[in-house]
Amino acid sequence: MTTIQLAIDARNPGEYLAACGLLEVLGRYDANATSAWRRATGVLPSLPSAAADVCEVNTKVDEATVAAQVGRQLGSKDAWKAITETGRVPLAESVGGWCGALEFSLPEKSVLVVDHWYEWAYVVDNKILGKREKAPKRDGKSRWKLWAGKHEERGAGGLAADLVASVPQNLRATGFQDLLNLTVAGGSGYKLDPATTRSSIDRGISANDAKKINVERVRPLLELLAAIGLSTFFPPRREGDNAPHGVVGVRRRVFTYCTWGPHLPLALARMAARGVEVAPAELTKREAIIGMMGQYGYLKLARPAGITESADSGNDDESDEKDSDE
Repeated sequence: MTTIQLAIDARNPGEYLAACGLLEVLGRYDANATSAWRRATGVLPSLPSAAADVCEVNTKVDEATVAAQVGRQLGSKDAWKAITETGRVPLAESVGGWCGALEFSLPEKSVLVVDHWYEWAYVVDNKILGKREKAPKRDGKSRWKLWAGKHEERGAGGLAADLVASVPQNLRATGFQDLLNLTVAGGSGYKLDPATTRSSIDRGISANDAKKINVERVRPLLELLAAIGLSTFFPPRREGDNAPHGVVGVRRRVFTYCTWGPHLPLALARMAARGVEVAPAELTKREAIIGMMGQYGYLKLARPAGITESADSGNDDESDEKDSDE
């Protein structure tokens, strides 16, 4: 049994979700793997004495071997398929049309389904639509569909294709931390990583300044893993009091998630992440606002549950428009 420690900023919902996605991937290799969260020192090479959030995984896999394979597959367009009206197609063939899900394949493993943006669709004149004309703006739209405008034209499959294409072909990952840390020039339509968002508060620099000095960056593997984590740990298309807006973990524009300890297997970890009290787990709950910049949504850094700002507070970094989806 090997213990793997991943340095994760638990305040960053994108990093947290990427860790969840990685746990889901590891479950394909080791069904008995367990995970827990804690604070620890010695996990940051640049600051060995500093304490950091750690997602700890106990598994029988060889980290270097599996990390290298997962990195190659995440960056391979052949490992991804889009589910469209015409069936299962390459990502490039899904651009601009209805896309119900993506499938990510690992060698000789069952596929992982990514569908976080998709709540429901409608058939109009024998054509599948994600939104009906002259209908309420939230009609068929998941809270996790954060993109609009030019990204709408790319669609979920096109945005995934952009992230996949941005992964260097010569990537040499020796551990899972390398996958999460990979940073390249570019942007993400999924907008799941506050550290690379357009918001100056979360990124630390304004969008205009970032554009001037050409420092717009994206962590493509982190975003892809976060999309997997969202779809498996916080699935869309749910109804009832626990998901009043169709998405587990989201109420209005507040995303609530939990870290857990001690170690839990994957099935119980999914429940603990959503705040289900699973004995003997102790949960630490956080809340992240889904902010709005005009018609675009993005995730903000989280705070301990109960002290978040109002979900209607918006963001005046790029636009002071109110959320038109309420």
